[in-house]
Amino acid sequence: MLNQVENAAMPNETVMMSRASDGSPVSLRVSFPAPGVARLRLGSPDDVSPLPTLTLPDEPLAATRLSDNAVAGGGLTVTLDPEKFDFRVADDSGRVLLSTSTQDMTQKGAMRVEPVEVAEAFTATSFRVEPDDHFLGYGEKFCNFDKRGLTITSSNSNAGGATSEAAYKNVPFFLNTRGYGVLFNTTRKLRHDVGEPRLSILSYRVEVDASELDFFVIDGPDPKTILKRYAELTGFAPVPPLWTFGIWMSRFYFERWETLFAAAEGYRSHDIPCDVAAPDSYWMYGNRLSDLQWDDDRFPDPAERLAELRAKGFRTSLWLYPYISEKSPLFEEAQAKGYLCTSPDGTPAIVPTTLPQPCHDEPGFRGVGTLKHVFKHPIAPPGTLIDFTNPEAVAWYQGLLTDRLKEGVAVFKTDFGEDVPDDVQFHDGRTGRDVHNIYPLLFQKAVAEATERFTGDFVIWGRSGWAGGQAYPIHWGGDPTTSWQAMSASLKAGLSYGLSGVPFWSHDIGGFAGAPPSEELYTRWAQFGLLSSHSRFHGTTPREPWEFGERACAIVRDFAKFRMRLLPYLHHLATVAHEEGLPVIRALHLEFPDDPGARLIDGQYMLGDALLVSPVFNAAGDVEYYLPRGSRWLDLRSGRWCGGGQWVSEKGLDLANMPLFLRDGAMVPLVEPAACTDETDFSTLALLVTPEASGALTFSLPDGTSVEVAFRRDDTGWQGRVSGVAGIRLLIAGGPEPATATLCEGDWQAVDARPEEINLSAYAFSKAGGSP
Repeated sequence: MLNQVENAAMPNETVMMSRASDGSPVSLRVSFPAPGVARLRLGSPDDVSPLPTLTLPDEPLAATRLSDNAVAGGGLTVTLDPEKFDFRVADDSGRVLLSTSTQDMTQKGAMRVEPVEVAEAFTATSFRVEPDDHFLGYGEKFCNFDKRGLTITSSNSNAGGATSEAAYKNVPFFLNTRGYGVLFNTTRKLRHDVGEPRLSILSYRVEVDASELDFFVIDGPDPKTILKRYAELTGFAPVPPLWTFGIWMSRFYFERWETLFAAAEGYRSHDIPCDVAAPDSYWMYGNRLSDLQWDDDRFPDPAERLAELRAKGFRTSLWLYPYISEKSPLFEEAQAKGYLCTSPDGTPAIVPTTLPQPCHDEPGFRGVGTLKHVFKHPIAPPGTLIDFTNPEAVAWYQGLLTDRLKEGVAVFKTDFGEDVPDDVQFHDGRTGRDVHNIYPLLFQKAVAEATERFTGDFVIWGRSGWAGGQAYPIHWGGDPTTSWQAMSASLKAGLSYGLSGVPFWSHDIGGFAGAPPSEELYTRWAQFGLLSSHSRFHGTTPREPWEFGERACAIVRDFAKFRMRLLPYLHHLATVAHEEGLPVIRALHLEFPDDPGARLIDGQYMLGDALLVSPVFNAAGDVEYYLPRGSRWLDLRSGRWCGGGQWVSEKGLDLANMPLFLRDGAMVPLVEPAACTDETDFSTLALLVTPEASGALTFSLPDGTSVEVAFRRDDTGWQGRVSGVAGIRLLIAGGPEPATATLCEGDWQAVDARPEEINLSAYAFSKAGGSP
């Protein structure tokens, strides 16, 4: 059958032949869908499940056949040894990006890892692992940032926390620090032995549950180019609405309107900004999840109450999951209309739930309690899977959502979706084997489209994902425990997810489950969370800042206001994400790929290209961080300059003190903070800059206004100009003293800087103690 593949080549696709170790013929189909991208297909296309989100040209680029076993196109060359399966992908300079592992043998000459395997149940190949290889990405993985030495499974699961390799959001893509990426074109399960020592440190063996291993090799060489080319293949994320960048408050769960309103009022009375309120799981009847009907006993008059929240500046998020309880009145309707997935025997497919039944009638209930408290209650009845491959089922489900949207709901939290069994039958003829990993995307697409149709906002708050999931923002990191380890693992996962092409990501501030977080853990997590792409307080016990004492509340207030100051910067980063495929929170390697010291750092991050954030992961206040080379760094705690290319260790930091640095020459647009995004006044626009900055920044405001600010130095001194707004206030940090100035719209003008204290809420300084 493999020999027949040669006759089935697509336009501009080249078929080259080789042999496996046992002498059997093997074909490799090669094409170049875009500049800097080579597509390699190994095996037979008889039993495959390609990514539905791919955007490919009608025909690949024209290729040049260099020989029987070499072809070039798009700036890349692929060669294949005709006698043994040994392929190489190289760029025009001859730099080898990826090659087959062919010399991984024992002393007796036996292969430890086969270069190619084509079997009935799987297809596999092995890549050579170079000494300087590091493998990043693979989705939201809570394990090591560098996956070299690990076995990675690309298959979604209900990870149950942030403590293992299991992940809610797997992405079959990795980014190699030598300057290339690989996207595997499948919705099926993959296994990656990434130089795993029990197999071999010399080889990366990858196996797919399909008859063909289809993958794209993406050249950079810089990681930003790789991510943009990845997004060109799988889709760019839309820009989420501005209000989503405000602060979200939630619990698992608020049991009635009164407690939800009390928390909302608490944010306002404590002067802490907040935009979204979420009753979360049990706004419905607990034994009838998820029938999308309010529990009228606890949540009466929803339209009226939602309007009250909206008048106070809060939008409301409602929890969903894509299963319908057998106890729900919707079950019989959905079954009768054929809207449910089925088991092989034709009966509705049953998915056990991990959710407990509601427990709010217990004395002292405060939003559920610890996991031990939660799971002493009976588990809710099992559910049946909604078949989102059936257009009629999608329309029916969206109609149910529209009923809630009409009442004033702004967004839905699309929880779960990772539990589809392999043998489940879908309306379009596929089985769970094909749909398991993309079922969450089908769910999220249905919900986002319904929301956009009614509110104009294409947005969700989702837990699960796969390649292409960036099309449905926003995602959060599942259910971490209330521990320092889970906080650290959450950052590793967020950085990995960002390097997997997903720009908008959040996590549960304070951790989701376990004993209530300590004051120190809660506050440190809040500092990290409020300087993430999106920010949500959520957990099984209360997460309102005032629950953790006056000191914690004051610190969180300052960081929350600092976040609100950053709204124009965050909106700018969202626009960059939409246009370039770059994440909002960035691994240092993304910004400093030529700095070996920054390559594998996973305990700090860049917020965009301007701000370096170093969270603290212990109660003692000890932190060690790296300042990348190639730039000076302005410590926003003190106004002092620090040189790049150095490690810094600080001990016993006060709880309010988290290291934050401004990159030399960076420009950060700001506004005055408000209680919510609706009240934000963008006429208070300011720009944080360093003295004598040069260059330009163009950014758009939420109303679509394009603003350009530019600086230069000539014989007359430091000059600036601004267009798009009547004027902009400059906050000049890093000189002998902090200073301010104003630029008016028009031509070049002198920057008339005058000493003045700069107060950024969480960060304020009046004298620098150092000069440029």
